[in-house]
Amino acid sequence: MTCVATFRGLAFAGFILACLALWALPCPAASINIVLDASGSMAARLPSGERKIEAAKKAVAEVLAALPDADVVALRVYGHQSETARHDCQDAAVLVPFGPASQTRQAAAKALPGLAPRGYTPITFVLGLAAADFSALPAPSRRIVLVSDGKETCPGDPCALATALAKADANLVIHVIGFDVDAAARSQLQCIAQATGGSYFAAGNAADLAAALAKAAVADPSKPTATARTIALPRNDPGVLTLVGANLSGHAVSNATTGEHVATLSQTGSSVSLPPGIYAVTVGKAVWKSVAVKPGQTTTLRLARLGVQGALSAGHPIIDPETLEEVAVVSATTSSTALMPGRYQVGFGQTFWPVELEEGQQLTLNPGRASVPGAPIGGWAIVAANGAPVAVVSAVQSTAALPPGDYILETPAGKVPFSLKEGEKLELR
Repeated sequence: MTCVATFRGLAFAGFILACLALWALPCPAASINIVLDASGSMAARLPSGERKIEAAKKAVAEVLAALPDADVVALRVYGHQSETARHDCQDAAVLVPFGPASQTRQAAAKALPGLAPRGYTPITFVLGLAAADFSALPAPSRRIVLVSDGKETCPGDPCALATALAKADANLVIHVIGFDVDAAARSQLQCIAQATGGSYFAAGNAADLAAALAKAAVADPSKPTATARTIALPRNDPGVLTLVGANLSGHAVSNATTGEHVATLSQTGSSVSLPPGIYAVTVGKAVWKSVAVKPGQTTTLRLARLGVQGALSAGHPIIDPETLEEVAVVSATTSSTALMPGRYQVGFGQTFWPVELEEGQQLTLNPGRASVPGAPIGGWAIVAANGAPVAVVSAVQSTAALPPGDYILETPAGKVPFSLKEGEKLELR
């Protein structure tokens, strides 16, 4: 199909101007907006030792090199301009504007090396910008390729937005690549792709990412090829939302589009019938977003549960490592709590125990305990192997609960290195 045939509804003069705006190239069959995650979590290292952001830069360069020169491509980035502590939910920018792939790859080669991961993950915000980027392009097929290694960390629900974008523009498709994501992030990213008829690709390492990005850049929404088809009529019969592993205190359920509270789920009432739509469920201080309830179907969320054996009265904060915000606390009085599946850091004094929870998993951390009966009232410091302070033992509190690892007890007589295993009780005299 030619550009002229596709755009018969456009005024001829407007059509010519639109094509001239695209560097006098023939109107493309599709325009591709690559949206790359450069949030703080992309600084983490893969099992290979390579940082996620470096693997992503290489993958983007490879796919740009493989695309036909005439393809119209742009590159947007988010999470790269502000540090995590600033909680910047508008951290997104065009790194390379729309242009032929031949030009985009050259511009990207200059811009990508200086890209450093820093801040939040404003997926809803950046998807809205990425969709608006297409407004001046005449291409009949508009494709966003979103790369993310985590879930939304800002206000808004990306799946609810994707649903609205799909209704407003039938030619817009969002393909999504989940790069080394946890279960909660995966379900959110899958919801975004499904809402627009796009595809979700999982990538666990650098090679997977390069392959997924190459597929997403050329993938089109599936189109029926048979001569006989069945078109499903809209259905409004309710679906069911079930929450497995709920806390007794309950979890609020709200409509993701309107923010309206619609139900509360708990141990005693873990299922509710809801109209089809996108919902959000509170889990402690966190929110499980992009929960799709479909007509006549049951959507089941399986919470994880995390506890600490011998939890301290002062409590152990559970931190989201991407936002650095506290999502829950376990203590001597509340020794375990329900959490979204995902990655966390559990506080033990001034140090943290990193954990990753799968859907439905129940994990109890059993810290080691280092006891120093001879510690003075003024106390002696325990530091990690890298010198970072982690605890103080004294005549008042002579035992420190610590994650497994290597430590150093600093005394006036010298430094005493020691290793602590999970659940071990170690006495230093």
